[in-house]
Amino acid sequence: MSSITVNKDKCGGDGKCAVVCPLQILKIDRVSRLPVMIEWGEKACIKCGHCVAVCPSGALSLADMPAASCPTLRSDWRVGPERIEPFLKGRRSIRVYKDEAVEKQTIEKLIDIASYAPSGINRQPVCWAVLYDTQKVRQMAELTIEWMRSLVKSASPLAAALHMENIIKAWDEGHDWICRGAPHLILTYSLKDDMTAPQACTIALTYMELAAASYGLGACWAGYVHMAVNMSDDARRLAGLSKRTSCFGAMLIGHSKFDYHRIPLRNKPHATWR
Repeated sequence: MSSITVNKDKCGGDGKCAVVCPLQILKIDRVSRLPVMIEWGEKACIKCGHCVAVCPSGALSLADMPAASCPTLRSDWRVGPERIEPFLKGRRSIRVYKDEAVEKQTIEKLIDIASYAPSGINRQPVCWAVLYDTQKVRQMAELTIEWMRSLVKSASPLAAALHMENIIKAWDEGHDWICRGAPHLILTYSLKDDMTAPQACTIALTYMELAAASYGLGACWAGYVHMAVNMSDDARRLAGLSKRTSCFGAMLIGHSKFDYHRIPLRNKPHATWR
């Protein structure tokens, strides 16, 4: 069975599908003027869907991606610069949260959106672990602190570099600098030996962070948790990760306690043009 099917009545023979194919495994048959796979194309196809997405008439389908099942993209889907600039510059990392849960359906939607983030050769290696229960998030913060205590006790250079003694002191005084009182914690993970996973997980979490802002939610990267899950057996068990996997990012999610009204200044970008 071929990986692609083409509706002859719909196909306009414009060849766009062959041009945009990342691996160039499609060609236009000289006789039929229809797209076909090259000889080794069946095995090489990464099922990215570029060919399906670019076809203006919906004539081409992949075996497991029929054109009829792919939502139609509206012509006005792009966000203009007048909107995207203040959105991206105005986004803040939220570290003060309301004592209010985010609906599970909303988190599921954020994960769905983030799953469309790009990944190397469309491997889509990103897996998600959601600590939805606030007590579980608090427990993860506690385990992260205990991991820090062990590093400080052993005079670890990492503890010194990150001034972990200050974070522990704040915790002991009742201040959570780990999970910041956020109601939910979301982690990305994948197999340790997948070379595409670190970048894919980072990009996916970035998608989630921006999508959360569009839903009126706050988000913040939880770097200490990220490290603890990979270095503490207790934290890893709480996250539900096996030893065959690595955590590649963690993010706090919740309702921001405050609104922000200005865009703070940043250093001028350093760019070298060649």
